[in-house]
Amino acid sequence: MQDRDVKLVNLEPMDLLAVGHVGPYMKIGDAFYTLAQWLSERNVRTAGAKMVGIYYDDPNTVEASRLRSKAALHLAEETDVEVISPVEQVQLRGGAHAVVLHVGPYQGLQAAWTWFYNEGLQKLGRQPDFSAPSFEVYLNTPDEAAPEDLKTELYIPLA
Repeated sequence: MQDRDVKLVNLEPMDLLAVGHVGPYMKIGDAFYTLAQWLSERNVRTAGAKMVGIYYDDPNTVEASRLRSKAALHLAEETDVEVISPVEQVQLRGGAHAVVLHVGPYQGLQAAWTWFYNEGLQKLGRQPDFSAPSFEVYLNTPDEAAPEDLKTELYIPLA
């Protein structure tokens, strides 16, 4: 695994609109599709929004069919849309987080996460806070970039 630049950042809490997903993490795209359809039907402006994948379980210890995640969107501007099922409002906590940039196909994300938890956090000398979920921020999408040019920020909340 290539050496990656791990940074310590202090985040503000992030309010999101999200759709829950249970199952293999690589299938979270289904929940993103549901979220996009829901927003489109309500004419919610998504220009400048950030796509965020929130992950609650360790895929090394939880069966793939039981992994919990949320496909989420952080809107660039406030909306007064009524939030109803299957969409929910969630907030990611602020505070200290470790972050690393993954460049390449989404299929490489699990290896990037494994490296991040096992080696990357040692560079900061910090411990993860497992009471809060880790998450990914997608800086571009497969509609915008070739698989080898996809950029994904990985975030781990710190104790």
